[in-house]
Amino acid sequence: MSLTAIFIVLLSALTHASWNLFGKSVSPSGAFFWHSTFWGGLLSLPVLLWYWDVLSLFTVDIWWLIVLTGLFQALYLSTLAAAYRYGDMSVVYPMARSSPLIILLVGALFLGTADQITFLAVLGIVLIVGGCVILPMRYMRSFNRSNYINLATLFALLAALSTAGYSLVDDRATRQIRELPQLVIGSGEVALLFVILQAWSALIWLSIGVFCQSKERQLMSTLFANWRSTMAAGALILATYALVVWAMAYADDVSYVVAFRQISIPIGVVLGWLFLKESMHGPKIIGTGIILLGLFLVVLG
Repeated sequence: MSLTAIFIVLLSALTHASWNLFGKSVSPSGAFFWHSTFWGGLLSLPVLLWYWDVLSLFTVDIWWLIVLTGLFQALYLSTLAAAYRYGDMSVVYPMARSSPLIILLVGALFLGTADQITFLAVLGIVLIVGGCVILPMRYMRSFNRSNYINLATLFALLAALSTAGYSLVDDRATRQIRELPQLVIGSGEVALLFVILQAWSALIWLSIGVFCQSKERQLMSTLFANWRSTMAAGALILATYALVVWAMAYADDVSYVVAFRQISIPIGVVLGWLFLKESMHGPKIIGTGIILLGLFLVVLG
C-alpha cells in the first residue's frame, strides 16, 4: 500500500468508528440507518447534480453493480443494527470488522489474485482475526462458547459477509468507471460520485425493509427528533465510504485496503469504553494489541 492509501484509510477508520458510536448510542435500528442514509443522500445531492452528465457514460453493468452494492450496504446496516441491539460495541464492532478479511482472502483464491497477497499480509490477517477472538473473553483462561454462539455474533457475522460483498462490488464498479473512455474526472471524484449513488441505492433497499416492519415504522417518527444525530451519522457514513473507495485506486489488491481498515477496531473499542462506559478488561487490551501487530504486518506486506 502507498502512503497516500494508508493516510486515506486511517481517516476513514476514524469516521467509521464514529458513526458506529452514533448508531449504538442513539438507536441501533434499521430506522436509524434509514435516517442517516437519507441525510447522506440529501447532503450530497448537489454533488450528484454537478456530475449528472457523467452518469450518461455509465454502462448497464455499472448500474447493476450500483444496485447490488446498495443491497449489500442495506443488509450491512440492518444486520449491524441488530447486532448492536444484542451486544456491546466493543465486542460486536471487532467481529463485524474482522470477519470480512477471511471471506476476501478465500475470494482471492477463487478469483486467481492470491499471488498478489504476500505471506506477511496473510499472517497479519490471521493475527487480526485471532485478536478479535480474544476480545470477548473476560479472562484469558476462560473460553466460553456463549461469548460467540449468540444473536449478537450471528448478526455481526452477517454484517461481515455483507461488508465483503460490497467491498468486492465497489472495487469492480469503480474500476469500470475509471476505465470509461470519455471520462474526464479523477479517481477522487469517481469515488465520491460512486458512494453517493451507493447511498441512494441503499436508501431504496432500506426503505423496503423498514416500511415492512411495524416496529421500525414507529421508530421512524421518533427519530425525527434526533435529526442532528442522524444527520451527523449520515455525513460520517458518506465520508467513510468515499475515502475507502478512493483508497482502492491506490492499492494493488482490494484485500489490503479492507485489511488495513481494521485499525478502526481499536478506535471503536476505545470509543465504547470512553462514551458507552463499556468494560476494558485484560483480553480486550491484549486482543487490541494483537490486532495492531497484524495491521503492521499488513502494511509491511
